[in-house]
Amino acid sequence: MRKSLILLIVLVIALALSACTPQTPAKTTAGTDAPATDAPATDPPTTGMPETAEAFLAQDGIKVAVQAGTIGDLIAQDMLGADNVDQYHLYVDAITAVKQNKVQGAIMDLGPAEKFLQANPDLMIYDDELTEENYAFGIKKDNKELLDAVNEALAELSASGELKRIFDKYVNDEPGAGDDIDLNKGASGKLIMGTESGFPPYEMRKGDTVVGIDIEIMAAVAKAIDKELVIEDMQFDSLIPAVQSGKIDIIAAGLTVNEERKKEIDFSDDYVIGAKQVLVVKRGD
Repeated sequence: MRKSLILLIVLVIALALSACTPQTPAKTTAGTDAPATDAPATDPPTTGMPETAEAFLAQDGIKVAVQAGTIGDLIAQDMLGADNVDQYHLYVDAITAVKQNKVQGAIMDLGPAEKFLQANPDLMIYDDELTEENYAFGIKKDNKELLDAVNEALAELSASGELKRIFDKYVNDEPGAGDDIDLNKGASGKLIMGTESGFPPYEMRKGDTVVGIDIEIMAAVAKAIDKELVIEDMQFDSLIPAVQSGKIDIIAAGLTVNEERKKEIDFSDDYVIGAKQVLVVKRGD
């Protein structure tokens, strides 16, 4: 009897201790916390959308907008086929097509994409780039004198820190950027540059004037070789034929270096390395 009573007391104590011991919670497969509502524009969408640009483009029925003749155009046609790519002469028209639901996205360079998003918070950029590329200036084949002069001027601009100052001015939206570009008017000769002014911050309209990173660099180059800079604003896909025909002397338009273009024109030394092609879509699509 005493032994049974002792066993009963021990059992009751054991049960009481078990009830007081903290239990280890079960592991779950739940994801991380939901992103904040003020997440950066390059964050993936919060719900219902693929996590990467490539996954987005792999969906059925996707059509994208591009600027005709650009690397983004080539990428889009390679990934989606020509029937699923709408070509526009201006990036702003490609962005408008996205906003009007004519297409599901636009493929373009990161720099202009970021500028467009400043005025369009309903859009977002996927943060996985579709490709990286370098920019250089395009010159007619065998114009070695101009090519050497441009490369020498670029080297001097880089060594003096002026190249960085030009980039900082436009990337940081400094007040008055583009107001004081010295085109070296009155010089004995002319350097005619071709561009397409819908590619901020490299080239863009400010009133009736074309300004931007490329214009400031070319103005410095023109001054270094004692020529007046003349700016011809034209459609992007007309630039290479224009330099080949002699209508313009040089292309300054965020021009990507690739093997196909090297067959048609000569390139200066790179002045932008690692520029990215990205996908812009509407948030929540």
